[in-house]
Amino acid sequence: MKILIDLTILADNFSGIERYALNMSLNLIKNNQHEFFLLFKEKVYCDFEKINSANVHKVVVKRCNKLLFNLFRLPRQLNKFHVDCYLFLAFPPPLFFRKQGIVTTIHDLCCWDCPETMTIKSKTYFRACYKSAIKKSKTIITVSNFSKKRIIEKFLCDEQKIKICYSAITKKFDVIELTEEEKEKLKLKYSLPEKFILSLSTIEPRKNLGLLISAYDDLVAEGSDSICDLVLAGRFGWKEKELFSAMGEELKSKVHFIGFVDEDDISKIYNMAQIFVFPSKYEGFGLPPLEAMACGTVVLSSDAASLPEVLGDAAIYFQSQNKEHLKNCIKESLNLENDKKGVLLKKGQARILCYQWHTEADKLLNIIENMQNS
Repeated sequence: MKILIDLTILADNFSGIERYALNMSLNLIKNNQHEFFLLFKEKVYCDFEKINSANVHKVVVKRCNKLLFNLFRLPRQLNKFHVDCYLFLAFPPPLFFRKQGIVTTIHDLCCWDCPETMTIKSKTYFRACYKSAIKKSKTIITVSNFSKKRIIEKFLCDEQKIKICYSAITKKFDVIELTEEEKEKLKLKYSLPEKFILSLSTIEPRKNLGLLISAYDDLVAEGSDSICDLVLAGRFGWKEKELFSAMGEELKSKVHFIGFVDEDDISKIYNMAQIFVFPSKYEGFGLPPLEAMACGTVVLSSDAASLPEVLGDAAIYFQSQNKEHLKNCIKESLNLENDKKGVLLKKGQARILCYQWHTEADKLLNIIENMQNS
């Protein structure tokens, strides 16, 4: 079978969706019974540079304006290929692309469920793309039962058309004994405080960082002894200026926006954190809390959308949008007795074993093979 995978998205921003496309592809192409065509933007992504298997073909498409690329250049390139499956692992296929054998991944329906967290242009574009993808795709892949249910409810489509292939974490996320020298280098590189509460996500409204900052501000004002500094990691998305403008000067000295964290450093920073807080309003899956669990860090999460499904009993939950409950849970998390903390961390280590890239890639390949035989 010939399978084309669109990986042009790896040249742009890098978040959970891109990580899903990257790791799923790396595991799919280990199967040498099929022929794979990998499509990149501007250059071959670094993780694929050393792959020289005879069944893997790498194709590079020249970069241009992002909208023009997605509307015109990408579909023109895709139309040059005659394959059995056109696989889109991050975002839906271009609006003007029509072929037999399209498999689309829809991670969530944020553009309908949380439209206020998106720009008008993004909301409109993704709504059009998802509607088109549902009609022209042979199969829809999604990442949780929550998202599957929402897709069926929204589009009234056949349940059999929607298949679940979970996200997962890589082996680099693990408990690490960092030396003092390593810690100092990271503190210097990212201006990290001695002790900190960590949250990692794209800095945009859906991640609900405003609620976390407000809860943290109250805790600082109350003089809670256990409250250390707050570190917010991740690339800036949109509407982030509102977060800065709402903060007073005293609070700004205790809240650290450290920006995008290099891949080699993420696991180390998870390990250094006192606790990890994930206040998101809406997630199709929610990868960072699992990564933090793998690194032996206590996870505090909102109870929104897919998060209880994904994290199970290995996290401490607060009621989404409830600031008082979040404050209490932060204090509880920071003051956990050793035996209770040990039980929670053990549950976290067991939970991450439920999500393995090779297992999910095998599942996806089986779906594609069955699709061809049907």
